[in-house]
This record gives sequence, structure tokens and C-alpha cells, in this order.
Amino acid sequence: MRSLPALVLWLALAAPLAAQTQGPIRIVFDLHCDPIENGLPLAQKQATYQAWIDNINWVLDQTEPLGVRISFLSGGPWAEWLVQEGSLGNGAALLRRLYGSGQQIGSHSHAEYWAGQNDWPQTAPDALTCWQDNVSWVDSAITTAYAGSPPEALAAINCVRGTHLPSDGLQYQALMAQFGFSVRQPGAEEDYYGWYGHHIWHPFRPSATNAMGEDLSVPFVTPTQGAVVGLMQVHHNTLQDMTPAGMKRQFLQLYVNWRHRDRMGLPDKVWCWGWGSHASDFDPADASRPAMVEMIQWLDARFAQRVEPTGSDTMTWDTHRGVGSAYQAWEAAHPGLSSFSFDSLSVNWTEYPYLRAAAEELNGFGWQADLALAPGVEACHLKKGPLDAVLLWRDAGTSTHDLSALVGPVVRVVGLETGNLIGTDPTLVTVGQEPILVTEEASLTTILGTPAIGSTIVLRVSGPPSTPAALFLSLLPGSLHLPHIGVLGLDPGGLIALGAGPVTSGFFSVPLAIPSNPALIGISARVQGAVFLFGGKSPKLSVNTATLTIV
Repeated sequence: MRSLPALVLWLALAAPLAAQTQGPIRIVFDLHCDPIENGLPLAQKQATYQAWIDNINWVLDQTEPLGVRISFLSGGPWAEWLVQEGSLGNGAALLRRLYGSGQQIGSHSHAEYWAGQNDWPQTAPDALTCWQDNVSWVDSAITTAYAGSPPEALAAINCVRGTHLPSDGLQYQALMAQFGFSVRQPGAEEDYYGWYGHHIWHPFRPSATNAMGEDLSVPFVTPTQGAVVGLMQVHHNTLQDMTPAGMKRQFLQLYVNWRHRDRMGLPDKVWCWGWGSHASDFDPADASRPAMVEMIQWLDARFAQRVEPTGSDTMTWDTHRGVGSAYQAWEAAHPGLSSFSFDSLSVNWTEYPYLRAAAEELNGFGWQADLALAPGVEACHLKKGPLDAVLLWRDAGTSTHDLSALVGPVVRVVGLETGNLIGTDPTLVTVGQEPILVTEEASLTTILGTPAIGSTIVLRVSGPPSTPAALFLSLLPGSLHLPHIGVLGLDPGGLIALGAGPVTSGFFSVPLAIPSNPALIGISARVQGAVFLFGGKSPKLSVNTATLTIV
């Protein structure tokens, strides 16, 4: 064999390896049947069973054309009605249709048990009884739907478990192992939203003592998702915004994180997110109907067919079962490696596994519209109360845009990967591959009054109501770029803290008395404020400094 010329060989060795890309973001649509209200008359129980069939068929009419897969779970009460109706009934036909969508017919229960025909009190004598009754009726429903010959073993189809009992984590783990369930229905980990304003984005094996902590010895994996699609509600003691505006912002934030890891060729992870829903949520007049349709159509149009410059597929529709299988394959290829764990149970940026800047800057915003600014530019208009923002990025190249018709006059332009403040002028916004946020959530430092000797002036910084704030002074200017904080325009060596307190009526103010000393005339100083955003935990410097010269 002839040898390569030395220069060609050197170039081959010196060339960077192709980026290691991420698998697609796996979006899960959880749809389950809760226990039918046991206090209803028998006819109303049956009517509820039939109404939920109609609702789920309507959902499938919307999802099937887009290839959306349904993660379906049922409680024993709904499954019992299906068995009684038989393999030729509407419920059996629906179950076969659901299996065709996601190959998952899991078990979901609260605290009910079977006390007789269509009688399910919410007072199971113990967790084992609840599990046995609900799981066995779901197994019977699957067998009935397929006239005794299901397409897979029952344990393969009914492989996902969600339940309120038991509350003891070790007992829960023992029952999961006893019944052979390898995937737990998401939900218990949703509390994460209360700390960081978004859900967890990686499946993991949850600890018995902390549903958001990792224990690799646990016999099951938990995919992750949010609460009920279309609703702004408290779930797991955490207010979660699952309206379309909130969900689209969350997906965009997830995408920014996923895209960064993919673009930088960082080690791969399994990424997932989605939403929960009950069959009852899709009654014709309920908010979940239009919200779900809007969400799946937006994801399909913007991301489901997208391929990144790295060659990675951006997004795919998946199920709890599918995410569990993807995690198990990843785990086998990365033995002993952590997927995700939240151990501190507090906002702790050293533990936070995602992009801090994206979490801080996008927190609380809601999607308003996709924007067509220019070819090659991806952009969205966001809003938080009265504040506007624009999120934008490019796959290649750079361009400069005037966004003053959408945001301003005071803005911060922040890199969502680095946390760097990269501009304050909405008329000259340069965008490249790093996603940026141009946000009106920007503080301004001002001076009220004339700084004459013997007078009192007022220094102030603007901010949201009740937000902690502080003001600082220095005789010398500075220009220190602080990621996630801003640009300190004061000399850090001569910094004087003037005071701290809450923002009221739009400002935090500090009076400053100037002594009656003629020697002070002509002396200048600079003032800059900081407002503690992200739940009062993260300081953001004002985008300007104010100069006072004593006269």
C-alpha cells in the first residue's frame, strides 16, 4: 500500500472529529383515564365511560395525521367497563387504536380497589390490593380487546405504572419490582418547575427519598413531562403554566439547551418532555382541546421535521415506553453515568445541569408569535406581563436587525449560552449561532435633583414591584463584564454600597445628602443599580450608569 504524503496525513490527523450529536427531543403525550367517580349512579358511570371513549377518539383524530404517539394508561374502573362491553365494543376498538398509536396501555390508579361489579371505593385497604385490582383489570381489558390474543405479552404492553399508592418510596420500589414494571408514569418530578421555572428534561431512576434525585439501583426509570395541557394550575403544589404560550416558551428553552449540546458536540443524553392529560380534560368545551391542537400543530410545523446543521433530527414523538427504552439503551452505553439528579432542593447554579442564562432570562415569559425577520433567522416574540422580548438565532452566519418596533427603548441583549450582556441598543441587534434574548426586562439607573453642595438628591433604579434591589457608587468608572449579571460600569476596587431594599412604585430609591463643603465642587461619581430577578435570587445590573457632578 502506498503511504499518504506527509502533509495529507498531518491534515487528516489535525482535522477535528465530527461533532457527537444528540438524539432527538422526545415529546410525550400522556393521556390516562382516572378512576370514574364511584358515587355516581351506575348509568352515569357507564355514560362517563362512553364519553371518555368519544373524547379519546377525538384526540386520536387530531394526533394520528401528524404521527403523534399517545402514552395511554387506564385505571381499573374504565377497564372493567371495557371488559363488560366485550371485544366488539367501542372501548375495545379504541384500545386497539391506542395501541396502534403508541404500543402502550399502562396502568394508572389512585387509592381505589375493586369491591364488586363497577364498585371502586377510594379506600383500598393497602397498596398491594390497589395494585392487584387495577393492574389485573387493565390486563383483562387488553386481553378482551384482542379477543384473547394480544400482539405482545401483557407485561410488554402494560409496562408503565402510575399510582398514588404507596407514599413510601421504598415500598413503591418493591411493588414496581414485584409487578415487573420498568417505567414509572411521570408526575412526581414536576416539583422541579417550582425551583427553575421548567421541568426536568432527562429521564432518570428516581430515589426513594427524593423524586427528583437519582438512584441508579432503582428498578425502573421515570420519563419527564409537565402537567395538564392547556391549563395554568397548581399540580404537585407547584403552579405550572401549561397554556400554549407557556408550553411553547418551555419547548423553546428546552430546544436552546438541546441545540447547544448538539452544536458543541457534547456527550449525548436522552432528552424528553411533554404534557399530561385525562380523558375528561377533552370534553368539547374544555380548554385542553384547543390548546392541545395548537401545541401539536406548532411542534409539527416548526420542529418535528427539522434537521440541525449537525445532521441531528431535532424532535420526535414518543411514549413513556419509548423514552424508557431509549434511556435503558443509553444507560447500557454509559454504565454508572448520571443522567440527572436534583439533590440540593434549592436554586443552586453549581448543580444546575442546563444553561443558567436560558433559565434566568426566559423564566416567566410566554410565547406570542413566530417572527419572519429575514432569511436564515429564527425568531419568536415573547411577553411577560407588560414586558416584551425577542428570542432569535441563526444556524449559520450573522446579521444585524432593528427590533425597536417590537422592544425598547431600554433593553438588554443577552447570550443564552454564555449569559453575557452583548448589547443594549434595540436598533442594532446582531444575531449569530448563539441564541440571544432581546428583553425589556432591563433596569435603568437615574438621578433626581441637582447635586449641589448642601442639597439632597435621589438615586434610583427601576424594577418590577417588590423585587429586591440595591444601589452602588464609585468615584471611578469601570467596564467589567460579569456573565449572568451584566457589565459593571463602576470601579470594583472603590465600590460603595448605598443601600438595598424592595422596589416600590417601579423604583428602589436612596436619598443622598451632599455636604456643604466647597471642596466637593467639581467632583464626579458614578452610580449603578442592581435588581435581583429570578425569584429575587439573581442580581442583574442596570444597563447604564448615571453620573453626578457636584456643583
